[in-house]
Amino acid sequence: MSPLLARIHRGLILFNGSLAGLAMVLIFLLVAGNAFARYTFGGSITWGEDTAIYLMIYGLMFGMSWAYLQDRHIDFDLIRRLLPPRWVRWQAVAVDLMVLVIGIGLMVSAVEFIAARGGRTSSSTGMPMWLFQASMLIGGGLLSFSAMVMGARRLTKHADEEATS
Repeated sequence: MSPLLARIHRGLILFNGSLAGLAMVLIFLLVAGNAFARYTFGGSITWGEDTAIYLMIYGLMFGMSWAYLQDRHIDFDLIRRLLPPRWVRWQAVAVDLMVLVIGIGLMVSAVEFIAARGGRTSSSTGMPMWLFQASMLIGGGLLSFSAMVMGARRLTKHADEEATS
């Protein structure tokens, strides 16, 4: 595997894992602070609940790509066990291609959704809704890029193994 591809892979894992973790920490602080304010002062932050939901969606999008880059996702293990060993890599590459198409589809649907409803403003936060709806676009882009990196890793790993044997 090329050093550049390995560096991109590690960088993507760090980027997605860090942002997914940050989203989780912010959700925890926001929900805990809201609960504390509700039981201590009798009221909560008006924008807190919606912001926690939006953070959860962003965190899910970063976590989805993070899990895919580490092969810690739902997998077709039954199919892989039934395949001859020489086909296992090609099954993984086929899954990478399907995930790439799904990521592109998510991006296309996000663009259409933002175009149709992105001009609205959130009543609780006062922020434009496209900021929150862009999570689908970002998530689809990260998933597509992750699928390309994983497919390239699988193909170059096999080429490296053939060269050494």
